[in-house]
Amino acid sequence: MNVVEGIDSYTKYVKNNPYVYAIQKLGIEVFLRYINSNNLNTEIKDIQNIMIDKLLLYWIPKHQRYLSEVEAYQVVYTIHDIYSYLLKSGDKFQEGETPTLLDLYGEEYMRVYRIRNMLLKMTKDPVIATNPLIIDLNYYKTKKKKNDCVEIATTYEQAVFKVQECKEGGQIILSKIYHDKQYKLLLEYPTYKYFKKGDLIHAIIKRKLFYVYWEIEELKSYYLPEALSYFIV
Repeated sequence: MNVVEGIDSYTKYVKNNPYVYAIQKLGIEVFLRYINSNNLNTEIKDIQNIMIDKLLLYWIPKHQRYLSEVEAYQVVYTIHDIYSYLLKSGDKFQEGETPTLLDLYGEEYMRVYRIRNMLLKMTKDPVIATNPLIIDLNYYKTKKKKNDCVEIATTYEQAVFKVQECKEGGQIILSKIYHDKQYKLLLEYPTYKYFKKGDLIHAIIKRKLFYVYWEIEELKSYYLPEALSYFIV
């Protein structure tokens, strides 16, 4: 049995409980899309080749930009259940060795998506929700207007930034990954409270002439520190 067949088998099993399936449907779809788009439909006996950490640390934050905190937790919960099911199907599951994906990533996923949603709101991202698609027309018009012009005497930087320090009062110190130059942000409460040293932010930031602090112009994605190994510079 290969991984896709295993996921299909799990889906049929979980559909016996419509309530659970409704909660896990998105996570199942995300897992399948990851496997198919990365040509990872290996045999279950080689399940280590699907790189479950890369899925959770890098692929989902990059490709699932709009999730609520609850949806983020449910996706991790679902992947944890599918992965356990696949291990059992491949006779790789042993008592006492249940994958700790939910313990490792559940709460942290909620924190990351809480920050993402706060920053998206702060930068007036026009997409409010994707299921169904809801767009704030006022934010959309503002965004389009900003894209059509460049602010005078303003410096822009686009990169994956690493959180170097989180200071009380809202000062967040960033640097580009594998670089030393620092960029200072000043964020409002409670947004800055959820940042952690080592977090990775893929964003466009800007600083107006004579200003000390940079601002986040556009958030592309937000990652846990462990995702660093998946970025190629």
